[in-house]
Amino acid sequence: MKKSLYLLPLMIVMLSACGNKQADVAATAKADESTVEATQKDETTVAATQKDDAATKDSKRVEKEFGSFIVAEGFAEAKEQSGGGRYFYVVEGHEHDARPNNISINTGHQNYNLDESEKFAESTTWQLNMQIKQYGLDAVVYGSSGKTDAGDIMYIFDIKFNDSDEIDRQYYILRDKKYVMVFMSNFDNDESVNKAAELMAKSFEWK
Repeated sequence: MKKSLYLLPLMIVMLSACGNKQADVAATAKADESTVEATQKDETTVAATQKDDAATKDSKRVEKEFGSFIVAEGFAEAKEQSGGGRYFYVVEGHEHDARPNNISINTGHQNYNLDESEKFAESTTWQLNMQIKQYGLDAVVYGSSGKTDAGDIMYIFDIKFNDSDEIDRQYYILRDKKYVMVFMSNFDNDESVNKAAELMAKSFEWK
């Protein structure tokens, strides 16, 4: 089977962000009293530990040349499709399907430092919209931001197709001048695939 069967036809991905606009994305949080803050930290630590324990039972951490991440239980690497620094994961037993739901992960270059991450977000949004228009697709881009469990800046872009259940989701985890992208192609909006992609992105840790 050819690798192209696993890829989004637009190849909207693999961006080297180069726009000049800025995004209005930010997240802040604070606690007023030090005692409350300390208690919240303790509770957060306990919750994180419990979450990690649960993840360990149902998933596995994978090491690649650019970092590590957790692969959800029931998913496996499609080794015949992986290559060139990009790794594909599908539901076990579907490695040879012609068009399986799949999640890939790879690293790449982008033009901004972390303190310019909003420019990256705006540039990527612009590029996605331009490519959708160029290919004449009936789709809409939705963007949001967050952080990985390790605290790295993460931007999420959903490409929702209006004429099908397909959702393509891109998680960009940023460092200065580079990124790791987790790219999900979910052709039938299977919630287990959505959760597996989120787990892979949220659990990512740079090497």
